[in-house]
Amino acid sequence: MISIKQFRGLTINDLEFLGSGTQGKVYRIDSQKCIKFFKKKRACRDELETLTMAQIDSHFPKVYESGKNYIVRECINGIELDKYLAQHPLTPNISMKILMLYEAMGKVGFARLDSAIFHILITPSGDLKLIDTAKAMKKKRICPKLILSGLETLGYKEQFINFVKVTRPELYNKWMSK
Repeated sequence: MISIKQFRGLTINDLEFLGSGTQGKVYRIDSQKCIKFFKKKRACRDELETLTMAQIDSHFPKVYESGKNYIVRECINGIELDKYLAQHPLTPNISMKILMLYEAMGKVGFARLDSAIFHILITPSGDLKLIDTAKAMKKKRICPKLILSGLETLGYKEQFINFVKVTRPELYNKWMSK
């Protein structure tokens, strides 16, 4: 296993710390790549599986290499959606991009069509990218409860639901039946 202390002759002090979560820590390797070191091999396997499934869609980071406890992937520059929406209004454009991300999760075969909104980054060009996919196959979820909960916290749930009702009534009906 590669140590979090050293990667390809670089020490942890040579890498920019980007963040940590339940499963591990992420460091920037360069402007294009970052590395996520996992606490558990199983979590690494789970995330590698889902990221590999998602390589066909631009809403997810590219994978460059992996090992038993790490994944080198595309470094997504952007701001977490919750932080963005705390400073900017939810627009129809952003609402549509959330729907497109939701649909992308289904297109790549995820069982859980949902994510915490702090795992969704909005890039400088306005694209949405999902950076944490480890739990995408853990349980089946059609209605994006975590996304809706995050939007509710920010005061945007009703606005988003109404947008879905108008633009995707079949999806709205599916969500409301769950």
